[in-house]
Amino acid sequence: MSIGTISRRAFMATTTATLALGALSQNAFAQETPKRGGDLSIAVHGASTSDNFDPRTFNSQYTAVLAGTVFNTLLEIEGAEGKLIPGIATSWESSEAGKVWTLELAQNVKFHNGADMTATDVIYSFKIHGEEGTRSNSQQIVGAIETLEAPDPYTLVITLKEANQFFPALLTNYSLVIVPDGTTDFDGTGTGAYKVTSFAPGEILETTRFDDYFKADKAHVDTVAIVAVNDSAARVSAIQTGQVQIATELDPRSVPLLDALPTLDVVFLKGAGFMGYNMMLDKPPFDNAKLRLAMKYAIDREDIINRVYNGYARLGNDTPVPPNSPDFAKDIEQYSYDPEKARALYEESGHTGPIVLQTSDAAGSAAVDAAALIKEHAAKAGIEIEIKREPADGFWGNVWAQTPFHATVWGARASSEMILSLAYASGSPANDTAFKDPEFDAALAKARVSETVEGQRAALAEAQKILHDRGGALIPAFPDIPEGVASNLRGYIPGTILVGSLRAAESVWFD
Repeated sequence: MSIGTISRRAFMATTTATLALGALSQNAFAQETPKRGGDLSIAVHGASTSDNFDPRTFNSQYTAVLAGTVFNTLLEIEGAEGKLIPGIATSWESSEAGKVWTLELAQNVKFHNGADMTATDVIYSFKIHGEEGTRSNSQQIVGAIETLEAPDPYTLVITLKEANQFFPALLTNYSLVIVPDGTTDFDGTGTGAYKVTSFAPGEILETTRFDDYFKADKAHVDTVAIVAVNDSAARVSAIQTGQVQIATELDPRSVPLLDALPTLDVVFLKGAGFMGYNMMLDKPPFDNAKLRLAMKYAIDREDIINRVYNGYARLGNDTPVPPNSPDFAKDIEQYSYDPEKARALYEESGHTGPIVLQTSDAAGSAAVDAAALIKEHAAKAGIEIEIKREPADGFWGNVWAQTPFHATVWGARASSEMILSLAYASGSPANDTAFKDPEFDAALAKARVSETVEGQRAALAEAQKILHDRGGALIPAFPDIPEGVASNLRGYIPGTILVGSLRAAESVWFD
């Protein structure tokens, strides 16, 4: 496999390269007439040798970027405000107070095999996420649908079991991509701007422009390589040396040096993405509520912000809604570092002995670095943490949501309701912590049916309070995640989700 003209071996060998200094380019995102040509390489973390093209398995940063390059969703989000924009669906409207949604589909969409895409393909693509035994993170979205109907080949009518004013945002979920009707052998055939030429799971995906792409104003570069680089230092080196033109989640401590390079621009995602730690409620020792609460007071969030994120982060309060969100429940008590309170709660819990915390580069370098700090913080409360660093390969399949205490990471979603539902609702297979609370579920249901913003936010605040008080999520901070973008790349639109809301491959061009 190669990355442009550079071998993977040579690429990985640059991890110890020294950062150079220079002047910052100011025009990397200037808008001008797009140019055709060039080979784009993107360094992304979260990859595994078990990665494949079945969208029901998409559950990492790497597969999310893969999805945004090779496939399409019905709707998309764009920009720093997370604006909802057309994808395969050109329009959407509701009736019956948000219970019925009618979407008109683009009529010029083709699959990479040359077949026309119709509503029948969309219906099939949704239904596979609801099959028994799937761990798809779209299972709950599809499970909320009563019927899927196609009055004609380019109209889709979705009737929900219950009204949901937030439903269009759910259609942006990266695993809810469209595949051909009847697909059982998932080979990467999608409708996206780039079609697969080769794939080595855990290493590299190579693609070439799909000339029949339905968005006539997109897909400017000739090829796109999505390179699996789980190590943060390797991503920094790759973007610094020009071997890739986009690199995800750079080490914040490298920002001052990278920011000075004339060949590079650093942009920040200020969305609702976060790294955290899961205390599983269905497994000892964290089926003990007092122990969970002790841990919430046993971590120094400010210290993590300063030492792990170099100050580039916002304070977390153990819900997935950041403090800069209009949905943030600001009246909830902010957890703060209190070793004595944590010690008292720990003693009340009755737990003794070390607690194993499993972390991995698969969840980002911050997950490894912050774990060491949590061990340090908790020790002052008399809580012994034993760090177990897991290999990135297999982490999502063997550790995440399965072992008692482990790292997790979530990218931003299109709405607060969406991330709350996906990560913590009782019926979600992506439930991070086995949190099953009827009052929490009821608060989310109340938010979905409310036809006023005020009503929606009040219900979402209620859900946040329940999760904050009873849940097993430790979310110390919401990082302002740095990404590197080559200064000769145009058309990049920073968003709330990595790699230009997952769709930079189809948007950018070289000057």
